Amino acid sequence: MKILARSLRGSFCYPIAIFLVGVLFSPGPASAAVDTAALSKAMQSIAVLTAETAEGSKVSGLAFISSGENMAVTALGLLKDARKVTLKFQNGEEIDSPGFIDLDERKGIALIDLRPSRRVELNLAQVKITPGTTVNCAAVRDAAYGFVQLAVAEVHQGSDGVERYILSGEASFGNSGAPALDAKGNVIGLVLETKTGRVLVPSSFIMVLDPSLPSKAWETPNETTTATQPSTPASGPMDEIDNSILDFLILRADHQVVYHWADEITGGTGFLQGVPQDLYNHQTKLEVGLRRLKEIKTDDPSRATLLKNLQEVGASQYVATEHMIKAIVTGQQTNNWGPQSQDLQKRSKAALAMAEELLSSQNTILLEIYKGSSSFRDNIPKELVYFLEIEPRPSLFRLGVQALVTNPLYLSIVYQDSLASTLGLKPGDRLISAAGTDLDPKGSIEEFKMIVQNNLGNTISATVDREGKKTELKMQIPKEIPANFLY
Repeated sequence: MKILARSLRGSFCYPIAIFLVGVLFSPGPASAAVDTAALSKAMQSIAVLTAETAEGSKVSGLAFISSGENMAVTALGLLKDARKVTLKFQNGEEIDSPGFIDLDERKGIALIDLRPSRRVELNLAQVKITPGTTVNCAAVRDAAYGFVQLAVAEVHQGSDGVERYILSGEASFGNSGAPALDAKGNVIGLVLETKTGRVLVPSSFIMVLDPSLPSKAWETPNETTTATQPSTPASGPMDEIDNSILDFLILRADHQVVYHWADEITGGTGFLQGVPQDLYNHQTKLEVGLRRLKEIKTDDPSRATLLKNLQEVGASQYVATEHMIKAIVTGQQTNNWGPQSQDLQKRSKAALAMAEELLSSQNTILLEIYKGSSSFRDNIPKELVYFLEIEPRPSLFRLGVQALVTNPLYLSIVYQDSLASTLGLKPGDRLISAAGTDLDPKGSIEEFKMIVQNNLGNTISATVDREGKKTELKMQIPKEIPANFLY
């Protein structure tokens, strides 16, 4: 059976407070002040955006009319390698976008051409955003267009002076690029979805996008959205810089996995065991890695920018772990995972989301180095290539595990109710072989996932190292990958 492509159907995976046009479901306390008529009118200018690459893969999110009746604003990440972009509005009308007009890679937003459209553009409003600010974010589920209320949980001041706003609230993913509206239907920002949460980009950054620029066709996006690549591979001292950058990226990726592992085993009552020693060890490694990163000097503009931003990424990740450590220690002291520990845990996850959002904004520079530096390309672990989204993962689904990029077949975490769990995998397993194929211990978990993908509806044998002993598993692969496991 063919694996289902990415889809908005079934993408809402938890109960949420959502405003559907004409109907109100589970309104929150702040909903009384909301002008539902204004939101209903605004919904007419919001569309589901579907971007298709030359290879045929598709990704969906949202876009909204703004900066002109024939232009739409969306999340830049949705447009990567796009060759065709289509917008579908609530009334069923579909419009193909001929190309993009302007973009801001740092903020992750883009302005795209939508001629002819002649729909009402949403009004952009600048407001003071503080922790606790409630926004009405557009969302689409099963072809139903509506809004879900989220709140600003954290405000971070970056080293570049730019404030970043972390959103909290129960909502499923698949609506990146959604407008965030105030109670009167004015757009006060755009919602970007990261691996770990949502970030609000204030409307002031949308206003900076230049609608007077000529439209550029989707057929040649890489020529305009990707930084100019060096004509020859980097060599000599530049290799040393690239290797140092790579060392830090590997360290940071493994640190994040250890963070998730510690969060998994200490949440609830696990705090009684104290802070895991591995978390302290990797926190120390990250601290040393940040000092080394700060010592690197280069005249190359792209690498200088990357180094500066990686320092901020690492600093945010360090802060996230410090909050987690304090949450665990506080739980031990009070013998309860109470409000103080829970608050520290929320702060921790907000800081990690900030690190993820900033790292994602460096994708263009990382791709430039990956393509132009043979030293970087030859030494980067394959799993890190996928982890950083330099190359798309060949599989179309989530396994539901966490593994170090330096030990990609050892499953540090197997989440409950994950596909990995239904296949019989457990935390601490190290994959050895599957369906008669020996897995490369220095390769990527993708090798195993592709074996699963190519054996839908079949039963395969797999060998794992479990507690120091080889264990044979019989894995019954479903005929179709469940929608909630698809990317």
